[in-house]
Parts: sequence; C-alpha cells; structure tokens
Amino acid sequence: MNTNVVEVTEFALKPEFTEQMFLQTRDEVNGEVRKLKGFINRRLLKSEGGWTEMFEWADMDSAKAAGEVWSTLPGIKNYCSMVNSASIKVGYHSVAAVAGGEAGRSIPHAFCSHALEGEARWWLGSLAVIKATATQTAGQFTLVEVLENEGEAPLHVHHREDESFQVMEGEIEFEIGGSKIMAGPGSFLFAPRDVPHRYTVKRGPARMLFLFTPAGFEELVRATSVPADDWRIPPAGEGMPDMEIFPDVVRRYGCELLG
Repeated sequence: MNTNVVEVTEFALKPEFTEQMFLQTRDEVNGEVRKLKGFINRRLLKSEGGWTEMFEWADMDSAKAAGEVWSTLPGIKNYCSMVNSASIKVGYHSVAAVAGGEAGRSIPHAFCSHALEGEARWWLGSLAVIKATATQTAGQFTLVEVLENEGEAPLHVHHREDESFQVMEGEIEFEIGGSKIMAGPGSFLFAPRDVPHRYTVKRGPARMLFLFTPAGFEELVRATSVPADDWRIPPAGEGMPDMEIFPDVVRRYGCELLG
C-alpha cells in the first residue's frame, strides 16, 4: 500500500496579531504552497491556545524539500512574522494513501460522516459543516451542509466547479442563469460552472447540502470563515470575513462576485 506523509505543525500566534489578520495572510500564500512538488492537501485547525497546520505530501522527500524552500515563498515573511517561533512543534507521520486529495493521486475509499460530524465553520452568517473533502473523495467532490436564517446570498459564479443544492428544510428562492425557482424540502437544483446564481431564504432556518464537483471548494470556505464555537447559526456579525478583501479572496479560488 502506498503511503503519504502528514506534516503536523503546532504553534501559537503573537498576541498583537488577530485571527482575521492571520487567516488572511495564510490565504495569500496558499497558491504558492499548492505548486510545491508532492503537495496533496493543507488544513488548518484551531485548538485551545493555538493552531495546528497539517500538510499532506506524496512522500517524505517532498515534505523535506518543501521545508527547504518554505522561507523563499512569496508572502511567507508576513505569515511567519505572526507566529510565535518559540511555540512551534513539528512532526511527520506516514499514513496509508486511502484518499487522493486534490490531485486525485489514489482511489477513494468508503467513509461515513454522521450527524454532528464534520468540520463546523461560521461562514457568512451561516453554520457550514464540511462533510466530505477533496482528500476523502480523491478530488471528486466536496460536500458542505449549511444552516442559515432568512436572507439573500450575493449573485456569484463558479469558474472551477459545478454546484448542486439539496434543500432539506426551509423555503428558498433560487436564481440560476436568470431563472427563478421556488424550492422546499426535497428539492434538488443544479448550477453549472460559469452560470451566475444566488438564492434567498424566504422562510428559515433553512438547511441545505451544497455539492461541489470537482472537489476543493472547502478551501474557499475555510479562507472566508472561522471555526464555529458551537453547532448553531452564529450571532449576527460573528465570524464574518473582512468584506473589503472578500471579493479578492474568493477570486483566488475561482469564484466571482457579481452583485
């Protein structure tokens, strides 16, 4: 069986830097990290008192090579300046390559994400739970469960993935390619890439499944959200991204805001 290498780095931020400042800077170097040889996936977790950054590499040689060029990556100086260097702990772990990540380097294996399982994020006023990632599906799809109150999502378009919606609770008006559709529990909608779309929750809270094909959209969710304190819709204004830079951030992930 093939093995990949997971690089686990634990650290804390310097007290003068906020979480939002750190996440923005991390996102700025994400594109360069993805270009490194042997890169499979990158994931950031917030823990009590600090952070854990996990990189998955194709092999140990790739992990070590990335470490040697890390300091030369564009934008990495700002990223590293926010980290308390005395707090850094790094470890390497060999793992069975049971899922291929964004590059689809191996075949997907069966898995189950139960209720109240997944990576819970406060995302644009909603509770977003990442139920299936690129790593778990070998790059085939990303699945996100979303719970939100009444309100309107902005008109936008995806250039990298198709998006499908499964409505489980609430009443929602979708606009896809200029056509408006009222949808309730049991409704399924498909929005192909490069077709502008949005939705308005008319009666909430609404619960939906967002399916993105191919995978990778979870990285945009992580870049524009914060870890959820609880499995509930966040209080008004809690966990919102910096809206001045939000359009530029989503553009880096192949998504464009239209209104």
